[in-house]
Amino acid sequence: MNEQATASDSPFIQGRNARLYGKSVEACPYPEGSQDRAAWLQAYEEAATDDPAE
Repeated sequence: MNEQATASDSPFIQGRNARLYGKSVEACPYPEGSQDRAAWLQAYEEAATDDPAE
């Protein structure tokens, strides 16, 4: 376990937060094909279904 990592550092949390803060899907900082990108994009999409304003 990385002592410096926090939940907010995870790609999943970052992706969710990006959606919640109105950023575009192009804001994903992870390289195409990476597991981090997949997690980020999944969280981004799931955040859309959680948003009652959608």
